[in-house]
Amino acid sequence: MTRESRTYGLIGLLFIIAGFLGKTVYRDFVNVNRINDYGFAGFLPSYFYVLGFSLLLLIRPTSYPKLIISIVTLASILFEIKQWLSTQFFDLNDIIASIAGGITAILILKLIERKK
Repeated sequence: MTRESRTYGLIGLLFIIAGFLGKTVYRDFVNVNRINDYGFAGFLPSYFYVLGFSLLLLIRPTSYPKLIISIVTLASILFEIKQWLSTQFFDLNDIIASIAGGITAILILKLIERKK
């Protein structure tokens, strides 16, 4: 495993943990204490999960890393659309957070590649 692969894996894992904590701990804390966090508790997990899974999938060297990030982002958006079709609940903030997570993953990819 290359140093670059380990970097993607570590950063990806940290963001997935952050998404999990955001969904299980932070969101509950905000809701129980009725804190106005301007909606961060709602969309942070989507952002962190897209970012984390995109980077985790780059552990294996690939010729098209941006395509992998795009597929993860698109899958997250499709999940939100499926949720809307099944529950009639549509959250535009989750779609925006998914896109922002994908963009951030591409920026991290460029940063790591530049250091290589």
